Amino acid sequence: MAPLIALALTLLSVGGAPTRHIGRLPRRSGGERITPVKSDEDVMLFPTLSRQVEPSSGGGGATEWDVAIHGWIFEPEHTSLRRRAFINFLRKVLDLEKGEEASEILERRLRPFLYDNERGKSLTVELLTDQLSGDCSHSDEESLNFGDTTDDVNPKTRKRMPRSGRDGHFKGTLRISDNDFNSCHAGDTCSLSLRLVQPKQNDDGSSGSGHKNKRRRIWKRRVEDRVFTGTTYLLPPVGLSVISDIDDTIKLSNVLDKKKLMRNTFLKEFKPVPGMSQLYQSWSKRGAAFHFVSSSPFQLYRELHSFLERESFPLGSFHLKQIRAKPSAVLNLLSDPFERKCSTIGSIIDAYPKRTFVLVGDTGEKDPEVYGEIVRRYPNQIWRVYLRDAGEQSKERRFDAAFADVPREVWTVFQDASEISLPKSTCR
Repeated sequence: MAPLIALALTLLSVGGAPTRHIGRLPRRSGGERITPVKSDEDVMLFPTLSRQVEPSSGGGGATEWDVAIHGWIFEPEHTSLRRRAFINFLRKVLDLEKGEEASEILERRLRPFLYDNERGKSLTVELLTDQLSGDCSHSDEESLNFGDTTDDVNPKTRKRMPRSGRDGHFKGTLRISDNDFNSCHAGDTCSLSLRLVQPKQNDDGSSGSGHKNKRRRIWKRRVEDRVFTGTTYLLPPVGLSVISDIDDTIKLSNVLDKKKLMRNTFLKEFKPVPGMSQLYQSWSKRGAAFHFVSSSPFQLYRELHSFLERESFPLGSFHLKQIRAKPSAVLNLLSDPFERKCSTIGSIIDAYPKRTFVLVGDTGEKDPEVYGEIVRRYPNQIWRVYLRDAGEQSKERRFDAAFADVPREVWTVFQDASEISLPKSTCR
């Protein structure tokens, strides 16, 4: 199993009550305005993969990793107008009854779609070296004590993240070495502490980026630590990875019936496909890492993560769909996933050219076509393809086309998880 790092990110904000400043906010090179994250805004971090890279000349021979960081900056919204717009939309699509409109499940699933995405937020990520001694894991936010300064930060583990986009998402990488978390070893679950830091103000009135304002800013400075947690998997260059779909592969969704799909997504508790949790657990014991590639949007990440934990699935990286939070965007759940899935899966395999992959999906949507294309692109890395039979008609002719030029022993269609037996050797 790949070593796991739990990323605990703290937002160090500058402000007070009241906080006053005169002049403009600092800009980055190129004239882009840096906007701080406000106290009523939040940051969600998603599980990512981290890739081993060639050691730098000054690294002392230690193994180095590019830690992938993927976050979503948003302001929680609970306004009745936005909620009413979504309810009116879902009422038409799902024929909602009055009792269903007030259900706790709908309220929980709908809430992330009501968030106000924060665009143009630029944050700095710092790895706090004083958190790397002793026990690596932190069970809760109270165990993290970051203090009021950044003197404990190694400059080599500090990096400005790209600005958040229109959907509030930002992605970046932070390079670390084994020396930065020397209390963790291969196979451990290790927790590292990171901090997100707001743009700073120099004493002379200039911004941290070096741009000096004509008028001095007046600050009442107060340090406020806010902890955001996330995980990244230190995935070795060699090993076994399972790329898995979610809907109708490990979670019953009824993708072929669009109305049932929407109702199962917003109105019902998620139910597992029988036997799949036990199957994945057996593969995890053999050292497999898991990567969940799905057409579900990131707004459902917390619900999906809770589902995996509740049903005892091995956890892994999440590669979901980015959509903007508006009623019509919900229909993107029904859009053709072929191009996005091919691109996402391809990027994972490209990052790990020496790893072996097993692809698991279902016959309900485009998984046969996607996986067939992936096998043709990466014939030496795809070991097996397993497709759960979701009731698709005319499947023989479809599968012949989807897996053209793919050896028949590579792909299997199954109805029950007990039919799958992963070979002991990864050699064809």
